[in-house]
Order: sequence, then C-alpha cells, then structure tokens
Amino acid sequence: MLCLTMCAYRKEGMDHEDYRNYMTKVHAPLVLGLMIKYGIDKYTMSHNSPQARSLMALIAGPQFSNVADYDCIVQIQFRDVDQFVALKSDPEYKKIFHDHEKFADTTRSKMTIGWVQDFLRDGEIIRPC
Repeated sequence: MLCLTMCAYRKEGMDHEDYRNYMTKVHAPLVLGLMIKYGIDKYTMSHNSPQARSLMALIAGPQFSNVADYDCIVQIQFRDVDQFVALKSDPEYKKIFHDHEKFADTTRSKMTIGWVQDFLRDGEIIRPC
C-alpha cells in the first residue's frame, strides 16, 4: 500500500481550531467522494494542536527531542499511484483544487510518499516481524 503523507501548516492568521474545523467539516467532505470514486483506501488527519503537542513532554526523550511543528499530518493510502494520478485529473478535482488556499500554507507544507507496512492493529499482531 502506498501512502502519500503531507506535513501541513495552516494559513497565516488562522488559529488551530478554525484550521481543524475547516479541514474536517469543509475540506474533507469536498474530497471524500473523489477518493471513493478512485478507490482510495484510507484518508486520515492528525491535528497537532498546541494542547496535543504539549503531550510530547511526557514521552519525548534524548533520542527524539526534536518535536515537529507541523499543524497537521494528512495521510492518503492507495494501492497504485495511478489511482491518485487519475483522481487529480478528474474535472471535479480541478474545481476543488484551490480550496487548499483557504486554510493551508502550501509554501511551507511538505509531502512524501512511501510504502506502508502494518504490524499491529487493535492490539493484535497482523504481520509478524
């Protein structure tokens, strides 16, 4: 399974709660239909609010002391890159493409893609090491 990961920053001047609300209540509903249409397997957001980020003090240590300052981590999983290429070519995507400019700082945000391997789900080993 391929996973497109976006390490995202919110638009300047937008507070964390407005950012989270826009992404979950406006943007996600705009793209979900396209994701279903093209067989996208998984779409998640991890919102790194100041409250959530403060929890890092409880678990960070000398090995992992450099805490990322991204506002959100978005992950989209699919079986073949052609699925996402087709999604981006859809006329409906072209209509919603500019929605990112309403909430995201696309000049600072970063993207990467890689292969996902799940080992544990719901407390159960699903793929032995």
